[in-house]
Amino acid sequence: MKRYLLSVVFVAMTALAHAQLEEDFDPAPSGWILSQGANFNAVNNNVVIQTPGVGGNNPANIGTPPVSKTSNTVKVCFDIYAYKKVNGNDQAVPFPCDSYADILFVKSTVETSNQAEVPDSIYARQDNYLLPTNGGTTCFTFTFPAVVTASDFKVFISFKAGCGQGSIKYHIDNVKISGVQELCAETNCAPEALNDVFNRGNGLETSFSGALYGSNLNYPVSSNVDAGGTDNDQNDAYTDLKWELVTPPLVSKGSVIINSDGTFTVTRTSTTVTELSFTYRMMDNGPDNDINTSADNMYDEATVTITWPAASTLPVALVNFNGSRNGNYVTLQWRTNMESNNNGFEIQRSTGNGVYEKVGFVASKAPDGNSSVPLYYQFKETNMAKANSWYRIMQIDKDGKSTVTPVKGVRGLEEISKLTVYPNPGKAGNMNVLFGSSAVRDIIIADLGGRTIKQWNNYNEDNMVLSGLKAGVYMLMVNNRATSERMVQKIVVL
Repeated sequence: MKRYLLSVVFVAMTALAHAQLEEDFDPAPSGWILSQGANFNAVNNNVVIQTPGVGGNNPANIGTPPVSKTSNTVKVCFDIYAYKKVNGNDQAVPFPCDSYADILFVKSTVETSNQAEVPDSIYARQDNYLLPTNGGTTCFTFTFPAVVTASDFKVFISFKAGCGQGSIKYHIDNVKISGVQELCAETNCAPEALNDVFNRGNGLETSFSGALYGSNLNYPVSSNVDAGGTDNDQNDAYTDLKWELVTPPLVSKGSVIINSDGTFTVTRTSTTVTELSFTYRMMDNGPDNDINTSADNMYDEATVTITWPAASTLPVALVNFNGSRNGNYVTLQWRTNMESNNNGFEIQRSTGNGVYEKVGFVASKAPDGNSSVPLYYQFKETNMAKANSWYRIMQIDKDGKSTVTPVKGVRGLEEISKLTVYPNPGKAGNMNVLFGSSAVRDIIIADLGGRTIKQWNNYNEDNMVLSGLKAGVYMLMVNNRATSERMVQKIVVL
């Protein structure tokens, strides 16, 4: 139930990265204007705006909270269906005659539907958009005339029909307006909780702590966590927010504690549990800035999924495999949390042709190849390759069996300034991003509708591994804080 989407920081980087207002009305939001009997109503456990059927001189309409333009072209979409009582139950039916929507762009000071119809209140309008006969999604795109210089406005959607529809109810849902962002100063924007995935590397781990708010790398509370979560709020600091558990994990799988500062601690019942999920709520303190007066507080909910490798499948729990270049030298570093019957690690390198060659071997530090405590390893070699190199580690048991890690990319001497994603297209959880240096960067992954999917601030590693992305096409946007250099790369997740 993602309601208000933040403005993508790097709007100038790509036309795809427009901000937008998105509302699914669950829970019923503040700031919306409903008229002519329109109200928020739960239908089949889904909250929608319900209005009486229209006809004659009785238009029903809804108005948005105040927004500001981030683009001179605005796209408006919404779902609308006609419902009628059939045998005492609400049932979707075709519109009984041609039904239309008028779209009005009005002054942000408008407070009622009557004010919205006053000519002096209207910046622009588009009339007579025919609604789908059987209901569904309606979209249109509108470009403001040059004479309209106002940046702040509200959008009113007014419905009308060529016949009386007294027995019909309209259900409106999923209103989306791109090219705008909400004015938080006036309406106290809702927080946004985003689903997150933590892919853990230690099959023997039973408990760990993570952050729900912001990147785990930069969260102000120290936690042993992965880089991930991107919760945010346009007009509240994390100290103004509160987190609480909504749906716990299955008792058979484990438990979770949600802390008020945006961290959590999850514990699984045994190492045979390889996936666990829970849903949490993030709430702001409302216009009165008091979290204890809950009536005006706004919130959003999201689901966290945690995965672990099967403990019995790998003789070595290898984590934090990283590679970096310093001049003509490449250094690989990795850590193991446990080892069993481990002989050592064969280092393999490829120059991108898919063929890997052995370039070194690092023996196990574990006594007799067995350890239950963290052990740290490093391998360094001269690498004069001009193109990017790709490394992987083959862990070899004492009996000769082996396991190969996912690859880790390292810059070539002539690729220092380029943004590289490999493989691309690739599968989620195994896509390498090479930035070219350890400069401090702000990073955003957005979908093609401009929705911020993941975000990292003050990221200073030379590379990262992308995980937790669903199949689709995304834009990776990187901003160098020191130089303001901006780079954009399209990525495809299979």
